[in-house]
Amino acid sequence: MSAGVDARTAPPVAAGPVARAPRITGRRLTALVSHAYIWLCLAIFVLPFVALLLHSLSDYGGSSGLENYRGAFGDFQENLFWSVKVTGLALLIDLAVSLPAGYALVRYPIPGRRVIFSVLQLSLYVPGAVIGLSLLLTYTFTYHAVSFWGLVLAMAVGTFPLMLTPIVVALKDLPPEFEEAARCLGATGWQTYRKIVFPLIGPGVSAGLLLSFIIVFNEYLVTLFVAPTDLETAPLRIFNLQRTGGLSPGTAALAVTMQLVSFGAVLLFFRVFGTRHFKGTYIL
Repeated sequence: MSAGVDARTAPPVAAGPVARAPRITGRRLTALVSHAYIWLCLAIFVLPFVALLLHSLSDYGGSSGLENYRGAFGDFQENLFWSVKVTGLALLIDLAVSLPAGYALVRYPIPGRRVIFSVLQLSLYVPGAVIGLSLLLTYTFTYHAVSFWGLVLAMAVGTFPLMLTPIVVALKDLPPEFEEAARCLGATGWQTYRKIVFPLIGPGVSAGLLLSFIIVFNEYLVTLFVAPTDLETAPLRIFNLQRTGGLSPGTAALAVTMQLVSFGAVLLFFRVFGTRHFKGTYIL
């Protein structure tokens, strides 16, 4: 017999793991297509802002880069002040009118309330130029209110449905049993509204405030019709500069500055109102 080990009787050698080609399943393919679609949409929507930012940093008239923004911050402060002031006052008017109006439409059997609610939404379906002309005729020949307060009221009229609708939706989702229980425990109508209703409709109030802020702060078309000659908000100044001097890097720097202020205000809004009673919104 051979001293070596017979190959037929030798124990089998364990084979290593066989590398398999990755399988492209239907689920994996769907995930890849979904991610590609999301990135494509992100690129399409973000690309204009990136182009504006790059243009604001280009050379023009001997200034470039941050020098364009230095001029923007120096000359843009008064316009931003007017925009913030108009926006804040318009939001206060919208909120003061929408809270009782929404509660009355939802909780009381008002005759024709659906028609009333539809009529109150009219400004959402009318072009901005038509609203501007209507407000101009009204404030010029009826109220003679082409002034700062006329502009504030015009903004409140245009954004009132954006404040009212989320509040109505929140109230319709709130069962009336909560209010009935509070009244059975001895709470007055004002106490019930302040301690029960208002905190529970906080998401609707939050959504209305955010939507109205975005529209009012960035509105220029209605402002073009209604604002007095000595008042120029930030969007209106950007529009006037672009119309007279073209899209120069300085104008682009003003636009980027306004975008940053608007974005920062939205982040601050969620930071302040994103907890406790105002946690969550209907639009996110």
